[in-house]
Parts: sequence; structure tokens; C-alpha cells
Amino acid sequence: MKPTFAVFATAALALSACSVAETVALDTGREAAKAVVGPIVADTVPGAAGVVLTDCIIDNASGEELLGLATQGATPENITLVSQILARTETITCATSGLT
Repeated sequence: MKPTFAVFATAALALSACSVAETVALDTGREAAKAVVGPIVADTVPGAAGVVLTDCIIDNASGEELLGLATQGATPENITLVSQILARTETITCATSGLT
């Protein structure tokens, strides 16, 4: 009975460590993507409204999109991607809520 418990406990600890590492990586990726998206948005919408839009774009981007934004920077393709994310219903709802 004890060996089984030990196996489960070890597995649980390993999984929780992976979860923490994934969370840290996601947070780092989000911040890196935000550093790219912020200036793209600020070119059109400066100030506090631009910050709200940037946050909504980051919140509604997929993990893959965040990675592309973070690693590729402000390429023409990423500028188009930012526009596409901004046009999503969820992003518009976020922006409307944040700007009113």
C-alpha cells in the first residue's frame, strides 16, 4: 500500500512542478507579446485606451499567437495578426467593457 501512495505522491509533485513551469512560461510569453503589441496599438490609439486595447488583444490571443508575437516582433504579419485578434467578438467585448 505504501509504495502505491509514494508513486501517486511523486506523480502529483511532478505534475504540479510542470504546471508552475508552464504558468511562468505563459506569463513570460504574454509579457513579451505585450511588449510587441503595445507599440503597434499605440501607433493608432495612444494613451490609456491603447493600453486597454493591448490588454484585450493579449487576453484573447491563443498561446501560439502569443508565441509568434513574442518571438517575431512587429513584423507586417504580426501587425495583421493584431488587427485580426482585435476584430474578434471576444476582443471587441473586452475593449467595449474596458473603455466605458
